[in-house]
Amino acid sequence: MKRIGKKKYNYRNITIAVIALLVIGIGGTGLAIKLNHDQQVYAALKSKEADAEEKAKKSRKPEDIQLAQKLADELKDGDKTVATEHIKDLKSDLIKLNNASSAVDKADAKPTEEDTSLAQKLVDQLSSDYLSKDKEGLQKRLDKDKEVVAKQKEAAEAAKKAAAEAAKVAEETKGQKLIALTFDDGPNPQTTPGLLQTLKSKGVVATFFALGQQAQANPDIIKQEAAAGNEVASHTWDHKDLTTLSPGAAKQEILSAHDTINSLSGQNTNIFRPPYGSYNQSTLALTDLAAVNWSIDTNDWRYNSPAPVVQNAMSAAHPGAIILMHDIHPWSVAAVPQIIDQLKAQGYTFVTVTKLLEARDGGVQAHQVYFGQ
Repeated sequence: MKRIGKKKYNYRNITIAVIALLVIGIGGTGLAIKLNHDQQVYAALKSKEADAEEKAKKSRKPEDIQLAQKLADELKDGDKTVATEHIKDLKSDLIKLNNASSAVDKADAKPTEEDTSLAQKLVDQLSSDYLSKDKEGLQKRLDKDKEVVAKQKEAAEAAKKAAAEAAKVAEETKGQKLIALTFDDGPNPQTTPGLLQTLKSKGVVATFFALGQQAQANPDIIKQEAAAGNEVASHTWDHKDLTTLSPGAAKQEILSAHDTINSLSGQNTNIFRPPYGSYNQSTLALTDLAAVNWSIDTNDWRYNSPAPVVQNAMSAAHPGAIILMHDIHPWSVAAVPQIIDQLKAQGYTFVTVTKLLEARDGGVQAHQVYFGQ
């Protein structure tokens, strides 16, 4: 029987092979470690560049934008292209923001339809999310400018309409002896209704300068005054001397009565009478109204009978006059029929203050004071 011998191995060759495999493995691991490190470094660079972009968006400083671009230039081509495009968009957005801000600044300084329209187009171009707050702020300012423009347009149209109406009245009343009766401090529920009846029966209209507190207390009388064709305007709220008040308080005195009376009368008067006839340039500048005083003072408040009231009115009567009376005194109201009859006998035509000023002065201008001729 043949004996099988043991196989001999070449341990030297095996050792070399194992060592070679180990070397290859160690080298591969080192390469992987290096690749992983490079990836981490590049990821950190990308993150730093992204942070720089965000900082530049918030600060909008040129140096921050330059830093973001510098970091973008260190990125790989694909990432560099994207980052550079972001920065390009940022620069473009900031130019748009600057243009929009300048346009709104110009509109704020002197609002016009042309400037607000241009500013709106530029504000509408601010579409990036990080500009949303800027856009919102500019839009709010622009909306206020548009309101100013709208009011200016309304005022211009109203002035044009008023001028046309004034020209019409002037033509219709050409050659007539016009005169205006005015009554202050009412309405008084004991005396004003009787006066309204007298005016109606005589076919005469007048201008009532009512106190706001009296109008509030007697709204139906204000409505009756207006319904009969009379003019109803503010004599302030409670008859304070406007020149003794602060600008805010004086303005409130005028406009609180003005708004209350207009809401009751349905009219849109643009005149008021200052208590005691007392005013100054500051008072006139407080509102867009005109002040109306008088050229004939009957001094009716001094008496307790109609005779001297009639005498004072007639002795000073003249074409274009504005006569001051009060509808809160019984003797004043009692004097009215005689005044009307005697003035009519002299050829006078009774008109409201506004009609008188339209015929004589071409209408009422804000911030002015009128006395009658």
